[in-house]
Amino acid sequence: MDTTTIPTPTSHDEYELPREVRTVRVNRLKARRAMASNDESLKKKHCVFAQLQHEMRGWSGVALRRGHVAKGHGGQKRAFKVKLVGEGVNDYSGPYREVFTDAITEIISISNNGNSALGVLVPTPNNSAQIGEDRDLLLFGNGSNQTSFFEHEATNFSEEENTILKIFSSVIGPSDESQREVEDALLFLGRLTGTACRHNIPVDLPLPPLNVWKRIAEESVDPQQALAEIDILASRQFTGNKAYPLLIAQQRMLNSFAEGISSVIPTEIFSLFTGSQVRNKICGNPEIDVNLLQRVVEYEGYSKDSPVITFFWEVLREMSDHDRKLFLQFVWARSRLPLKESDFDAPFKIQKDLKSSKNEIEALPGASTCFFSLTLPEYASKEILKQKLMFAIENVTTMESDYVTNDAEVSEGWRGL
Repeated sequence: MDTTTIPTPTSHDEYELPREVRTVRVNRLKARRAMASNDESLKKKHCVFAQLQHEMRGWSGVALRRGHVAKGHGGQKRAFKVKLVGEGVNDYSGPYREVFTDAITEIISISNNGNSALGVLVPTPNNSAQIGEDRDLLLFGNGSNQTSFFEHEATNFSEEENTILKIFSSVIGPSDESQREVEDALLFLGRLTGTACRHNIPVDLPLPPLNVWKRIAEESVDPQQALAEIDILASRQFTGNKAYPLLIAQQRMLNSFAEGISSVIPTEIFSLFTGSQVRNKICGNPEIDVNLLQRVVEYEGYSKDSPVITFFWEVLREMSDHDRKLFLQFVWARSRLPLKESDFDAPFKIQKDLKSSKNEIEALPGASTCFFSLTLPEYASKEILKQKLMFAIENVTTMESDYVTNDAEVSEGWRGL
């Protein structure tokens, strides 16, 4: 991918970003209020994903193929700069990673009624019914899910016509406005995914391996197995003499997602890898490997044998995987780790909080997502450390401010929907 990176001229000030790296404004405060509401239209209009899509309208893939690294930004490659409205945060790489994580989190979020919050990725039938082996996967949304053409007409076709239908099924058939909206969203999701992959930001996309990653890698896939992966009950009535509507719809939506990725990444190289390898490169490790994190840590003010450091690693190992993801987002603005040590742009730093006293019981941990660092008070016990750390990772709403925002920006950030 390095050979297809667009070169970016260096700024006169090596700490500043060149003008070719454009600024994207994101109002996360408004997005969070929208996502907490029950109004579907507000969610789709004001979420971080929609704001990014609006800000980048008209951008070509060339703009996203940049990989500029500014001095003092922790080695993070970037294609654009992020302005978090009303939060008083400088983008030294933390906000850049944060918007990818926030956007993907919104895309995969499920409402209390079990439906997708944005309708871009939706639970598979296996997920909704909690049956089969793959119960946590999401598939591509399909707008109003118009598959009636294939359901009612395919049975009247000859064998030769059905063969032609299977080949071209993903580009024919009915389409309406809601489906086109989902296709546009999937195209942009592909662009975000490709950009994140270029810049070593793993994304949490629980997509079906057979229906997505193997097809992107151009591996052969058995249709009945692909159907069972997402709808095991339907697969039991599957017959191979016609194109199955759900698989047709998924292939059509996959085309949009893959087109978005291909505008940023040369997808021709994917055929050199297996589907699992492509997924691992894009999504990273779905589990937070504490041992891997411990191998890339550096201490400032503590040593590996300090009691509070022992407490910290014990607490992290005892956390659920969900809580470890919250912790990782708290300290690094991402929800997944790279697969191996060499993929880390910077070490994980644990710094002693010099403002707190020994045997601290009140202060909370702090973090700098730009520099992958945790500021840890010298707590008196493991129980206090666990209580304070869990409170911090579960209740943080904004990043730590670098400057005092003016009244106009604060007003814009907190303005009602």
